[in-house]
Amino acid sequence: MSMPTSRSPDTQADPTSGRDSGEPYAVECRGVTVQRGARRILDDVSVKLQAGRCHVLLGPNGCGKTTLAGVITGAVPTMAGMVGVLGHVIGQCDIRALRRSIAVVNSVVSSEGHHPSNAAVDGSLSARRVVWTGFFGTVGLYDRPDAEQCELADRLLESMGMLERAGQVFQTLSSGEQRRVAMARALACRPRLLILDEPTTGLDPSAREQLLAALATVLNWPDPPTVLMITHHVEEIPRAAAQVILMKDGRIIDAGEPSRCMTPEQLTRLFDCRMYVRRVSGRWWLEVLPEAGLDWIRPLETGRG
Repeated sequence: MSMPTSRSPDTQADPTSGRDSGEPYAVECRGVTVQRGARRILDDVSVKLQAGRCHVLLGPNGCGKTTLAGVITGAVPTMAGMVGVLGHVIGQCDIRALRRSIAVVNSVVSSEGHHPSNAAVDGSLSARRVVWTGFFGTVGLYDRPDAEQCELADRLLESMGMLERAGQVFQTLSSGEQRRVAMARALACRPRLLILDEPTTGLDPSAREQLLAALATVLNWPDPPTVLMITHHVEEIPRAAAQVILMKDGRIIDAGEPSRCMTPEQLTRLFDCRMYVRRVSGRWWLEVLPEAGLDWIRPLETGRG
């Protein structure tokens, strides 16, 4: 599917100077710190996301990945640092206007759940109508899309392999089908930045691969959005990923091309677990070494008497 759009990749202005830096960064964070009470969630985080490319934020649960996503969308306040998004500085711009160019897909799709992005939908709507809500940025459907939007919605559903389910009530779809409809909904507003926050959580292998295949079609568009995929699963890293960012304990420990960052040494350090990684057919696969459990588990010593 070729996604119609009138925009072109940005050559971003330097968010701190207003001058054209010549670097096409969709996101640039410098020295970002987030603290809640006595706990520092993000500690001096600096990261750059090149426009129109796919970036993967990889790290264990609780390391601060979702918090960083919240910082980028303006949902999480920072204690220090600068956050530049799509040529604007968070805190110095109209955040509501900026968010119209950002879409989020995550594992919480029901309006009964909660996620910092508020990327939820009314589960009583049909799949097609759920995608329609993406044009208006609403949970429910309160406006009628025009003919062009209706056509685009069906094209997006088709690209996600969900056109045959377009008339089915959203909440009756499987978890994997709901995520793909949510992806179509997110893309309806033609975002310049697409954040995927652990979108495969709870999916079986088949549903996960279908979602990753749908993502691959988006990355192959002539003018794709900048994509930030957040995960702790190495095997989910798309073939088209241009950068992997390794996060641990609220800090970036490495960032760069996947072939440089995805080493047994770096992943062992990242997850505190002895492991081996290999690349097969463009995808990364992780193997936890049999003796890894010995790092944490000790035989139970029992006395007799």
